[in-house]
Amino acid sequence: GPDFIRPWRDTRHAVTALEAATEAAAAGHAAIVLKSHDFASPALAYAVQEVVPDVAVFGGITLDYQAGGLNPLAVEHALRPGAKIVWLPTVSSHQDRLNGCGARQGYTGPGLRVVDDDGDLLPVVREILDLVHNHDAILATGHVSADEHHVVAREFARRGKVIVTHAGEELAGPNLDAAQCAELADLGAIVELSVHSCMPSIAGPGKSLAELAAMIQAVGPARCTLASDLGSTDAHPKPVAGLHDHLERLWREGASEQDLRVMVCDNPARLLGLDA
Repeated sequence: GPDFIRPWRDTRHAVTALEAATEAAAAGHAAIVLKSHDFASPALAYAVQEVVPDVAVFGGITLDYQAGGLNPLAVEHALRPGAKIVWLPTVSSHQDRLNGCGARQGYTGPGLRVVDDDGDLLPVVREILDLVHNHDAILATGHVSADEHHVVAREFARRGKVIVTHAGEELAGPNLDAAQCAELADLGAIVELSVHSCMPSIAGPGKSLAELAAMIQAVGPARCTLASDLGSTDAHPKPVAGLHDHLERLWREGASEQDLRVMVCDNPARLLGLDA
């Protein structure tokens, strides 16, 4: 927070950027990334870093309508002051128009696509990919369709860093299954699996831990990263507490400490350019 996007209209945001950073620092985290659907967050990250120096705070930009859409200039002006992740359209995506998530958030129209009618990447998206590559940043797939995921991964994952955004979440995006995620990892993408995917939402009850563990095994821990995707509502735990509890439950489900460390420490650190 502050951010307009809320899964439930009658709830407040669970954390502000300052709260998130303070709690992460107290828990001994090395870094956090601030995601907003509404605005580029590197300036906010910079200000929070000044107040909370014990954790690295990074920003990014989500290419929804309100943040500039598929706008290379907006991307460049987020990357230059240090944005680490560029998310392709989320709630403004055509996919979220199809699954109803965009409408629940008040979005009308066809939604944004990153490919043309022939299935080729739009020229403006190629320009954005070049910017991400040149700044050694990370491209996150956002909520685009499964077909668009594969086009983006084939185009960029071998020369740049690609994260499959909260794969398998029911709430938004294409709700990729384990086989689709493994295919994207084969193309060079890192598959992000989130705490939020196992939480109840307006879209359904969420995945069971057994289902999530099966996705991890299908993709392979070396090709996965774990994230909270929490912080947008106080109906769920805050990011730090939610992530810690999730790791404990995955460990009890049979995940090894080494695999968890790879997914929650090593892979994120490598993507962000940090020492693990």
